Amino acid sequence: MNFETVLAGLPDAVIAVDDALRVVFWNAAAEALTGRSSRRAEGRSLKELLPPDASLTRHLAETVRTGESRGEGETTLLTPDGHTIPVSIVTAPLFDHGGTVGAAVAVLRDISRIRELEAEVRRGETLAAAGRMAVGLAHEIRNPLGAIRGAVQLLARELAPGSRFGEYTQVLIQEVDRVNRIIEQLLDLARPVQLRTGPLNLHQLLERVSLLAAEGALAQGVTIVRRYDPSLPPILGDEDRLVQVFHNLVRNALDAMKGGGRLTLTTRISLSPVFAKMDLGAGQRSMVEVQVTDEGTGIPARVQAKVFDPFFTTKERGLGLGLALCHRILEEHKGAVRIDSVEGRGTTVTCFLPIAR
Repeated sequence: MNFETVLAGLPDAVIAVDDALRVVFWNAAAEALTGRSSRRAEGRSLKELLPPDASLTRHLAETVRTGESRGEGETTLLTPDGHTIPVSIVTAPLFDHGGTVGAAVAVLRDISRIRELEAEVRRGETLAAAGRMAVGLAHEIRNPLGAIRGAVQLLARELAPGSRFGEYTQVLIQEVDRVNRIIEQLLDLARPVQLRTGPLNLHQLLERVSLLAAEGALAQGVTIVRRYDPSLPPILGDEDRLVQVFHNLVRNALDAMKGGGRLTLTTRISLSPVFAKMDLGAGQRSMVEVQVTDEGTGIPARVQAKVFDPFFTTKERGLGLGLALCHRILEEHKGAVRIDSVEGRGTTVTCFLPIAR
């Protein structure tokens, strides 16, 4: 058996170095995880490829020096494009015939999906609590709101035409309606998401959303750019619910670009090592990616992990329910959503959806 072939095909990244920390093996999973090819990595010092204080470099150096294994349950790996990926690391020494350490090997596992699943569990608990609260509030608040609205309408009829108080009654009715809309959004989090799924042409769906946003984009000086994969197969989804998701994401992108710019819609078959195939309960299914990219203000790194939490918002008058509902709808589709943002440069929201069979 060719053990190098076995190691090359492992789903975890395997990196081996000699006693001078020069790379002697770099499998395909290591290429995908680090963003560096084996051709460029092998033969070079690990310190040339990674920061000197990187956990991987430090653990391999200690293993070569002491002949002992090292491990870290969670650390980060910096990619060439500046992203950090949470990984676990285990190292082990490789001894030569004389019993001295001649090399060392490290196994790295991408644990980003595990962390995302943990965050989704916490988010689900928050959503459930918000739902219970919404159901209770809806009954207690809607009845008096209805009475207030009715009383204001009767008052408006009693006022003389042209009365200066007529403007106040109109404001009262508008504000009551606004509170009712807030309650409806809360109830959306409480209600079960009923999906009517079927094969969908994703590009037609995105064009429907683009048409809805066209006037607002034109008014703000925003150009909608389409980068569609013409070979994209149909996806499996609920059209109305997905229109709701993408309309929300496009509206958020426009809100972030008050000074104009480009809003780019991208579709492609997913090549993500984490999301390219997902188990929908009846086996693995390939996924597509839909990206909504803006050139707006971006989201501060310290709050990016919270953007899908109910009631969290970076907008002055936002409720923080739109993205929470988008996350829930995509979750019900057995998909996923991810945000990448650089403050001052823009945001990309990537949605993963299953291909129809």
